[in-house]
This record gives sequence, C-alpha cells and structure tokens, in this order.
Amino acid sequence: MGAVGELFGFEGRVGRQGYLWRMLFVGLGIGALAFAGGVLLASGIRPMGLGRFETGSRALAFVIAFLAMWSSAALASRRVREMGFEPVHVVPAYLAFWVIYTLLLHRLIQVRPAMFGLLTACWAMLQVAPMFWLLFWPGRPERERLPPGYEPEQPTAYLNWRGQP
Repeated sequence: MGAVGELFGFEGRVGRQGYLWRMLFVGLGIGALAFAGGVLLASGIRPMGLGRFETGSRALAFVIAFLAMWSSAALASRRVREMGFEPVHVVPAYLAFWVIYTLLLHRLIQVRPAMFGLLTACWAMLQVAPMFWLLFWPGRPERERLPPGYEPEQPTAYLNWRGQP
C-alpha cells in the first residue's frame, strides 16, 4: 500500500499509534493544503476584483472537506477492523446520527438556541467520543489475527465478495 493508500484506502488495519500519527498527518496536511489554496486563490484572484473569489473559495472548501471526510472514514474503518469489529456495521450507524442531526436537530437549534443547548452539547460529545474510542480501544490480540496472505477456502455466506457460487 502506497502513501496515498495509507491515508485514503479502506483496506487493511491500523493500530492505535498508527491511527494517531496518520490522523495528525492528515490534519496537518489538509491544513497546509487549505492555507496554500487560500494564498494561491487570494493572489490569483483579487477579492475585490473579478468576483470569482467566492466561487473559488467555496470550491476549495468543498474539496478540502471532501478529502478530510474521506480520509477520516478510511482511517476509522481500518481502525475499527483492527479492533475486531466490522466497519460495515459501525460506520453506517455513525452516519445515521449525522443525517438525524443535519435534517432535524440543527434546524431546531437554529430556531431556539437556548432551548436546545443541552442537545448541542450532547451532539458535540457524540462527535468527540468516537475519537477517544478509536484511540484507546485495544486491538485484537496477535493470536486472533490471520496470517498475511491468508485466504479462506469458502467465502462467508452473507458476504460473497469474490463472486463464486
């Protein structure tokens, strides 16, 4: 797996220390990308000049947010797999919380911020808690891991990803 695959690939596993270093690298890299993109955008298109500054800054923000979300999901799924769980079962539940927040709770908070302050605090804790869970949960013991290159003779019944009958 190459350097890009280490940060954006969904295959394999990553331990606690590897997860921490990769997330720090991704955070610094995306921050540097945002800074460099903002400087280039500001120097290439003057903010008061051509009027394309807002369009460019929105596109830059979208690309950076997409890269950050993709890398976070890839690293989290690799870490969840290392912990002994299947990412297919864990990641959709977390995404369901995002959908509920975006469609329902965020609109309620904008209408009455004082009334839904506790809900906002709970949502913030729900966002931070998985980070600690991924950092501090121990991985599977060495004896439970499969040797590199191990392929089972028969694929599992519920997930026949090889396409064999």
